[in-house]
Amino acid sequence: MSAKKLVISTYLQYIFIVLGALLLFAFVRQLGGVLLTFLLAAVLAYALNPVVRLLEGWRIPRVAAVLGVFLTLVAAVLAALLVLILPAISQVQALVQNPEALTDGVASLVERTQELPYVGEQISSVDQAVLSEFVQSNAPSAGQVLNGALGFIGGVFGVFGTILNLFLMLIVAIYLLLDRERITRATLSVVPETVREQTVELFHVVEDTLIKYLKAQLLLCGIMGAIGWAIAFFTFRDYALLIGLWVGVTEIIPVIGAFLGAIPAVAIALFAGGLDQALLVSALFLLAQQLEGNVLVPRVMGGSVGVHPLWVLFATLAATALYGVVGAIFAVPIVAIVAATLRYLRETLLFERWRESLVTQAPPQAPANIPSEGETLGVRGSAKGEV
Repeated sequence: MSAKKLVISTYLQYIFIVLGALLLFAFVRQLGGVLLTFLLAAVLAYALNPVVRLLEGWRIPRVAAVLGVFLTLVAAVLAALLVLILPAISQVQALVQNPEALTDGVASLVERTQELPYVGEQISSVDQAVLSEFVQSNAPSAGQVLNGALGFIGGVFGVFGTILNLFLMLIVAIYLLLDRERITRATLSVVPETVREQTVELFHVVEDTLIKYLKAQLLLCGIMGAIGWAIAFFTFRDYALLIGLWVGVTEIIPVIGAFLGAIPAVAIALFAGGLDQALLVSALFLLAQQLEGNVLVPRVMGGSVGVHPLWVLFATLAATALYGVVGAIFAVPIVAIVAATLRYLRETLLFERWRESLVTQAPPQAPANIPSEGETLGVRGSAKGEV
């Protein structure tokens, strides 16, 4: 004899739903870094899947296509890093072997500053003895040096942790691409049959939106990198290739990437050509940023994201506060995915009207202090009857 079925009331179900949501929030908060790694791997797999499908159309096995795409991606990243790092190392070595170049640049900058009307007088009036005493009195203590060293060691371990997370992200993305069909079938088997067709269509919409955004972003990075190279080449000519590559790479970071790309060029112009050349480079990069914000982004990016710029700015700042530069880079693609999902759901879902409203208006009531007409007549009649 089987036991009787137990019926759980709706109020108890609501309590369970709230408790489950709180537990899910605590779980996501504790494992935010792991979930972010898997989310970024999924975004990367989504972005590379069309290339893999294209190679499969050329009768290349999926395993070879996936490995070929990732090897090409890693080789391109390493080549870009070598192009950036090797010249930078040689320039640092030249600076260490010939420190007079830096001191001469600083001295020339101070001399140019002293020629200014008001600031030059203030700098000239500074007593060297007072300056030396100020530096000695504000020298860091042993504890501060130890804390700085520990912070530097922690930063080194943080860099290794970031590299490890990137490596794990590549491994997860490769696994998602290799077993995409199996993962898709397993996911669709869990989805109810009534919404299975819409789920597949939603995946295609999100993938198309993401690919459109990535193409526009790469084109924008190439255009801004060429503009940065042109500014560096026609002003101080040195390190033009490095400046162009740096500007193109930092363009991936939304909002603040344009300002980060201009900093090395302005610094090089300041030490190499003086304040006048630095102001010229700053003005040119400011014009380039205005061109990017008002012409290139609306035309190149177009409707790839379909979200108001304020939402993009909010998402970028929030992702930067939570996950640093990596969060800032992936903030806009995630916003594009969420926006495409919400647009599809808004066009697909139809909400049934509620039969009864949760909040209703009370019927109008007569004021308590003013008697009605019937009550007044009754009072008067009774009064006449008593008389």
